[in-house]
Amino acid sequence: MKMKHLMIAAVALCAAALTALAADDPGYICTLRVENSTADQSVSKSGGAKKSGGRRTKKTVNTKTTSRSLSWPVTVSIHGKSMPVSGKVKLQCHFIGTTDGRPEFLGEKTIPVELDEKGVFKTEVTSPTEKLVRTKTTTKTRGRRRRGGSVSVKSETSGTRVTGCIIQLMVNGKVEKAFASDSRWTSHAKKHPLPEDEILKGR
Repeated sequence: MKMKHLMIAAVALCAAALTALAADDPGYICTLRVENSTADQSVSKSGGAKKSGGRRTKKTVNTKTTSRSLSWPVTVSIHGKSMPVSGKVKLQCHFIGTTDGRPEFLGEKTIPVELDEKGVFKTEVTSPTEKLVRTKTTTKTRGRRRRGGSVSVKSETSGTRVTGCIIQLMVNGKVEKAFASDSRWTSHAKKHPLPEDEILKGR
């Protein structure tokens, strides 16, 4: 009798486990593929004008401005017996970079996912275009009576640069798949909302 009761209990546990699995099974399988990024950039230069710092001192300032954005080709596929409702699938894209050398989030973009008849969606995720300015100052000082002299060069960089992104495939408000362009962000990429402070600290 005791063995019979144990068997009944085991069957009940198995049934409960199967029920739980069925409840967790959304009825579809998602994949997210993100290819290597490509850069789109333009460069402009200015300067060269000399600024006098005295009769024996002259300064030349040259500025180089780089406007740059990054793009990632993305493919989403969803297959299964019970597909998610149209309008409930989207890509949540977060762009990360540096401003004056400090890491920061540069913005985000939401892209609705519209599957074709094969359950596939292709797009390109493009970051904002940011500007990085490099300034080079050359100072030349003549010695008295044209003897000796010195030259010093000082370089400074300011502005914003895009360094990467996190892309989340959201289905019914849940992160199903995620991509991080930097391996340090991988453990955070499937969290919602995204832990921005931890990502910026490089944890």
